[in-house]
Amino acid sequence: MRRGHLARIGALAGVAALLLPAGAAWAQLNLPPEFIIPPDRGERIHDHISINAATAERLAKICERNVTERGGSITVVVLNPYGQIIHMHAMDGQSYINIQATMNKARTALLTREPSHVLTNRAFDDVQVTIRMDQFGLTVQEGGLPIIVNDQLIGAIGAGGGAARGYTEEQCAYDALVEVFGPQPPLLPRLGGGTGGIPNRNAPAAAGAAPQ
Repeated sequence: MRRGHLARIGALAGVAALLLPAGAAWAQLNLPPEFIIPPDRGERIHDHISINAATAERLAKICERNVTERGGSITVVVLNPYGQIIHMHAMDGQSYINIQATMNKARTALLTREPSHVLTNRAFDDVQVTIRMDQFGLTVQEGGLPIIVNDQLIGAIGAGGGAARGYTEEQCAYDALVEVFGPQPPLLPRLGGGTGGIPNRNAPAAAGAAPQ
């Protein structure tokens, strides 16, 4: 077959892809339609990869249920891949700082495509990481997780505000992702125990330890 014919075939294939109905976009990306913005609404804004409102709300309700069962309180924020809020819910007693911190966690996970815990652990022995990340609008607090389905980012979730004793904010978000989407990559270890990877400079020094 001549090179010209191959070029024309390739061009026709590209045109055919452009002419596919909008509803086929998620099929090409192998995204389950029950998790994604509906084709008719996505077509209007040229978006076929965002987590839909129903799934975002479901994640928040699961997180709230798990925390309530443990006597705690939490804020949950779910973003689409473009950083827009698809669902946000703050339980009673959540403060302005709780809510803003949760939004920052979700945004950090979205922009880095990694758990915000990655930066938590990087900041454990290097306080300068906190300053550098702040310059990029990122937080070093754990509790933000990317939402990835079939290797495609469809959004991010942030959980904050305290959760419950023995049940971390990150674990709450993680359990919600598992319940909705199935198995997830394991969570990172928490350096420094209960401080979430950030050293507690106000804690009493151990016997024989030099003050910090």
